[in-house]
Amino acid sequence: MTISASRRASPRRTQAERRATTRQALLDAAIETLVESGYAGTTTTVVCRRAGVSQGALFKHFASKAELVAAAAEHLFGNLIGAFESALPSLDGVADGPAAAVRQLWSVFQQPRLHAAFELYNAARTDAELARSLAPVAARHAHNVRAHARSLFPSAAARPAFDAVVTTIVSAMQGAAFGALADGDAPPHEALLEVLTDLVHRTVAATEQESSPWI
Repeated sequence: MTISASRRASPRRTQAERRATTRQALLDAAIETLVESGYAGTTTTVVCRRAGVSQGALFKHFASKAELVAAAAEHLFGNLIGAFESALPSLDGVADGPAAAVRQLWSVFQQPRLHAAFELYNAARTDAELARSLAPVAARHAHNVRAHARSLFPSAAARPAFDAVVTTIVSAMQGAAFGALADGDAPPHEALLEVLTDLVHRTVAATEQESSPWI
């Protein structure tokens, strides 16, 4: 008997591959549901229906809703950093690296899927289980953001206050993006971006011997 070309081209997936596919579907469904329905509306039943899997399949991967959405947040953060890295892999040859980095980072904060993270941060304030699940995810994400910033600006990264500058910029953008949710017609935050760009310029330009009011 001759095996068809289609069967030869599509070998049967392994159990590990099927598990990975199911997990990916659950994480994507959780993020989409958080964005559309908020944390309260993100139930395991809704997520399973959206992902096209059973409740039993979900609980083979995640012990609770809190564990599921924390994993979804980590998945989201990884995708956002990946998008930033792809759009701005290196500042070599860029006329104004600080401005390019600030603008690209701001574009990340404009993505609707980031609203899923805002939902979780807000819910964690009064949900102890969610807060415990989310805390290590947020810590790893902050570490990854600082690490990527150091790779973009290696000379400036040697300054003691560099990580604090990165944290300040991210916090300012996060606050502005969260506040803008109350007003869908809010204008672009040009003044904020100019201030943050100036902060990066000063940080990058400063030397160990120079004194700067920002550092």
